[in-house]
Amino acid sequence: MASVQWLQLMLCLAATAHALIRAVPRVNRCQTVTLLAMKKPYASISTLSDNRTCTQQGQGPNADRLSKNEIRHDPFARLKDMQHHPKLIVFDLDNTLWTPELYQIRQRNLPVAERDIRLFNDVASILSFCKASKYTMGIASRTDKVKWAHQLLKDFIVTDKSTATSSLLESYFDFVEIQPGSKKTHFSNMKQASGVSYSDMVFVDDDARLNLFEISGQLGVLCVHTPRGVTVEHFIKGMLAFNEQKCNGQAWMGSIVTFDTTKESRRKTGNVCQGSVKFYSSQKKFGFIVDTVSGHEFFVHESKVPANVSLQTGDVVSYEVLEMDSRGRASAVIVANSDGHIGQQSRESSNSTFATTQTPTALSTVTMPCFTMSQPYCALLLNGVKTVESRNNPMFMDVKPGTKVLLQCGQRDWHDVESYKSIIGNEMTVSELEKAIQLPSKFVKGAIVGVVTVGKTWRASEGERQSRDLQRKVLAPFDGIGSFCTEIAACNWLVKPIKMGGQPGIYTTSVPQDYISK
Repeated sequence: MASVQWLQLMLCLAATAHALIRAVPRVNRCQTVTLLAMKKPYASISTLSDNRTCTQQGQGPNADRLSKNEIRHDPFARLKDMQHHPKLIVFDLDNTLWTPELYQIRQRNLPVAERDIRLFNDVASILSFCKASKYTMGIASRTDKVKWAHQLLKDFIVTDKSTATSSLLESYFDFVEIQPGSKKTHFSNMKQASGVSYSDMVFVDDDARLNLFEISGQLGVLCVHTPRGVTVEHFIKGMLAFNEQKCNGQAWMGSIVTFDTTKESRRKTGNVCQGSVKFYSSQKKFGFIVDTVSGHEFFVHESKVPANVSLQTGDVVSYEVLEMDSRGRASAVIVANSDGHIGQQSRESSNSTFATTQTPTALSTVTMPCFTMSQPYCALLLNGVKTVESRNNPMFMDVKPGTKVLLQCGQRDWHDVESYKSIIGNEMTVSELEKAIQLPSKFVKGAIVGVVTVGKTWRASEGERQSRDLQRKVLAPFDGIGSFCTEIAACNWLVKPIKMGGQPGIYTTSVPQDYISK
């Protein structure tokens, strides 16, 4: 009897529970996704239902991180469902699609693709995806090496691994703007030629200080910062940001999408890491190493390789990460190679924007900033004939006026060795001019030869660069004057030259105090 009563009680409880469950409203698949999206508003696109809304395709804090599965299969998969696509994607060239920058090539002849200049690793896959997706692409490059840039676009061959087809790099771009001066001109020309508004463009460039702030802030173009060359992560994050802003109804698209790799893909500064040499040229005096763990590349200059260490492609090395330089390059100093040779190298100070090199130990030395110039302009400057130095990059902008700076004479002569003669005209006799371009006796190229005092640095307008006055001070015609000009005063030759290789930009080095003229 008790068993029957127990059974009846259990059946009653089961019926009650069933009724309660039926009373709870069901949640369908679409509602489930919405709830997840509300709980995690930045869910990846690939995790959302087909019924997702535009605003659910947020960029999110992890949108720029590709999973191992995505990298193995299709890293661009998350872009295929975007509701808004740019009508024109514009790429910079120097330090964005290829490296090194053209102004760093110190030779007269055209640089050779894949020897002197190389494309960054992800360029082929990014361009191939854009072409397959029928995106319109353009180039906006600010350089005085216009002919070089155009020829390299014809020389580089890009292979689409998905189709095993190869095409000239030039063939990927519908609009090409390569010229000196502000990139606002480049974009104005492309807007007029393409009919695409600035709000429908995306610009990929490595120079946040000049190009990106100008193009995003003044034209309203969404910009993607690629400080060490474009990567798939850069590209995807920029595209997702474009889609998100359009989804949010933004009419003004002027913003800069940044990509900070310092925490997750770069080793901490000062830590000894393991890597392999991807490329190194003792003739070019630079190369690249690849981190064993992250796969990221680091630039290595000859000055960062110990004298007793010899580098060859494929070598396993121990290295230390340096602070990023003023151009945002990730670089490293070699500690030891696979043979176990260990060397001591000074590394960049975290409180300085200059790279550091070593000189032979002296009883009394002084550490000073240094820069490189080619002949004959090096001698013309130190002899007081040239009084203003111009560059396309603002390398003197952070140098306080009145600072004394060492001058290293480059191994190779400048490619234009005739223009200064016509600019000087009859101001000097032939013999006077010949004397002004000569290095003193026992002074040689490839050595620190003088010290100058730097004056103010300013961005020269087009009108200034066309003026006879500035052309005379720089000793260059209009198309040979860079965007940034720096006054140079109090030039003096050293007592003795100091044999030492140069580096791009401004760097610091130590020299014997007695070698500097009083």
